[in-house]
Amino acid sequence: MKRAFAFGDKSLDPAVRRVNQVRRAAVIGAGTMGQGIAIDLLRKTDWHVTLLDVRDEALNGARSRLAGLWAADAAAGRIRPEDARALEARVTCTRDYAGLRECDIVWEAATERAEVKSAIFKAIEKAIDPARLAAVFSNTSSHTTEELALLFSTEALREKFLTVHGYYPFEANRLLDVMRGPFASADTFAFGVVVADQVLEKTAIALERDHHGYITDPVFQAMGAVVSWDVRSASDLVSLGGVWTLFTANPFLVLDQTGHMPYTESSRHLGDALPATDRLRGLYKRDGVHYPAWIAALEKDGRIGIASPQRRGFYAWSEGDRPRATAILDPGTGQYVPIPEPSRRDFWSYFEAAERDRRAGTIKSAESLVFVAGADDAGGRAFRKYVFPILLYALDMVQDGYATPGQVNACTRAGLRFKVGMIEAVDALIAHYTIDGLLELVRRARDENADDPHAAALLDTDGVAGPRAGKPCLLHALRKRNRDALLGYGQFYRTPVAELDLATGAYVGSYPELKFVEPSSRDRVVSIVFNNPLRGNVFNKAVIDQLGHAFHRALDLHRAGRCGAVLFTAAGAGMRMLGADAREFNRGWFEADKGYAPLTEDQAAASSRNAVGLFRIIQTSPLPTIGVFGEKWGGGAEFTYYLDLRYDVRQVGMVFDPLDRASHWTQKNTYNQPEIDYAILAGFGGPGELRRLGMGDSAVFELFDQGMTADRAHQVGLSNGVFDDEHEALRRGYERARQMAKDPPYSRALFKKELARGIDDQALARETGETFNPRKNPYIRSGLVRLLDRAGRPPPMDYAVNGIELPGWQYPAGHGLADPETETKGGTP
Repeated sequence: MKRAFAFGDKSLDPAVRRVNQVRRAAVIGAGTMGQGIAIDLLRKTDWHVTLLDVRDEALNGARSRLAGLWAADAAAGRIRPEDARALEARVTCTRDYAGLRECDIVWEAATERAEVKSAIFKAIEKAIDPARLAAVFSNTSSHTTEELALLFSTEALREKFLTVHGYYPFEANRLLDVMRGPFASADTFAFGVVVADQVLEKTAIALERDHHGYITDPVFQAMGAVVSWDVRSASDLVSLGGVWTLFTANPFLVLDQTGHMPYTESSRHLGDALPATDRLRGLYKRDGVHYPAWIAALEKDGRIGIASPQRRGFYAWSEGDRPRATAILDPGTGQYVPIPEPSRRDFWSYFEAAERDRRAGTIKSAESLVFVAGADDAGGRAFRKYVFPILLYALDMVQDGYATPGQVNACTRAGLRFKVGMIEAVDALIAHYTIDGLLELVRRARDENADDPHAAALLDTDGVAGPRAGKPCLLHALRKRNRDALLGYGQFYRTPVAELDLATGAYVGSYPELKFVEPSSRDRVVSIVFNNPLRGNVFNKAVIDQLGHAFHRALDLHRAGRCGAVLFTAAGAGMRMLGADAREFNRGWFEADKGYAPLTEDQAAASSRNAVGLFRIIQTSPLPTIGVFGEKWGGGAEFTYYLDLRYDVRQVGMVFDPLDRASHWTQKNTYNQPEIDYAILAGFGGPGELRRLGMGDSAVFELFDQGMTADRAHQVGLSNGVFDDEHEALRRGYERARQMAKDPPYSRALFKKELARGIDDQALARETGETFNPRKNPYIRSGLVRLLDRAGRPPPMDYAVNGIELPGWQYPAGHGLADPETETKGGTP
């Protein structure tokens, strides 16, 4: 969405207003990351973007790439030719810092070299207009906010400085870190979080405390560094680096795509700057060097990956827009050789893990990680030597208060695209081995590597060696607290929905794909935002688990009188909502050459039963609900049929006319039910719910066979409000929720019971009488005073439901967590 919205959070109002005033932003550095930032800003805002670099070749490359993107979008019918021209007109490529004076945001994404950053920051300070400037961001990978803020000479600029860091490819990666540091004001920090969250539509990780590399970068940096010192051959690059393919991708393959510069420059900086208590500091300086000689040789030769003239780095790459690795470096000879496969004899656990996942219809599962962690082959030893130190480092960040368990897990999933997040992996290992068993397994790793002088420090769990001496790892504290998990898991699919609060011992909501905005005491509206716009806010297993926990949380607030209505909406331009995740219709990876691997009948039935059961709770609860959405497909549309009210945002775009065989710019459908086209059923109950909402057969056929625009949906009574502007739709939707929140719970519950029952005059007379009985309906006195004394100031109503029996409704047991033990131990999430 091109404008920010506070969702009733008054503390965000100043930041939201300032974000909505932004008109110009500058990006310093026209390399890979700078181009990605510029692309995202241009696509997701109306701002003018100044792209600044001292190198003409970098600016020319950026111009060429941007022009190519807009031309490709126009050719594919995603935008019009005039839109492409407008995008080009909103970019200024320059070498002159004078253009910064008109900018509201300056975003440095140039280099990790301290001396170069110092010169850039001095030029920024000289060029900007302090009165106009809202914030300066740096995309640094390894520096702290404090280190860089001190490069400014004035306190005023330090107060406006944040490190805001994205991941490759910036325009297609969900994660964005926002780190405050010691100088930035609260207003600046809130401004940066709103830009990351609502303008750039990212999973924003807001970090109050300074930390080298945020959460994700030190993990990724270490994934390569911990292996690099042991690499001697091409087979080592594949087999040892390949231990990370159990989670995501080989880090050396990724580094070739991002370029080696951030890695080598960060290694130099981290080797000198990491604090004495950092477990990983020994990875970045050994015998006076920051990385092995074979990586230094690549850097010296300019072989830094795909972007180098030779198109070589750790791998050799093919030409074209979609390059692929064709050969791999042999560090011993410096030559490129055919890419070997790990030895099946020595690394059999890798292959067995993949086979187990194939049989189970899973992808890089936690069960496979646990299996390899305990294996007796070279794969198991590699896992214990290279993965365990990074898992312990993740626990260190939680223990030291830099991040929460949910943040660490979300960072590794969203930023590094782990299939199993790091904290999930720790929980799975504890579940299999127990805490004592896991501690013993780490000690086994230490013994296996007794000849490595660095292993004892990296694998220390007891606080006896290296940087963590005197500070036993978090596993010991968990054992003392009788905790065996850092995350809470959903009731349907056991995906993460909560995190352990170390201060209170309670499990609190933590949603990678949703945002939950607490109600204010004035408005009493909970906002639940589907928050994965890069995937179209798809309904997958994780979302069902998170939605279940989030709505149970809203119900708990309703019972306490703190929540009177729920607003549902979706992040991203167009407020788009897709249906059930098609990737989950296939068992495991879908491979075109092998074809569809079908779900079993029981698996498919469960996907419908779980979702519809949850939607039915939302529908029948005494909590008023309203949805504000744009384009909806399949299950995304069906979900809205269970809500009390639906507000729609008109959608326009290129629509293909099959008769003309051409695309035209026109209003698009906002309701789409294409399931029958793909030989499946509307498994979330769409046809029945549309009939319940009063749609005749003709209208239902129309929706399923050709879709409906927002205006047509309003005409047939499906939509309760239609808007051109997303921000206005949200504003009106939130206000309607705020008004509905004033409904007393008893009469709202009775109203829904009556709707579901239909006409029954005897029941109606009985229930009307009951509403006037204050022993059954304790809200009647306040309600009638409000009605009868409209000119007065009636006392505020106590909306709490504790001890009151609501007609036709019982609060569901539990709190949306899989394990009742977790709720009992940790209190209410």
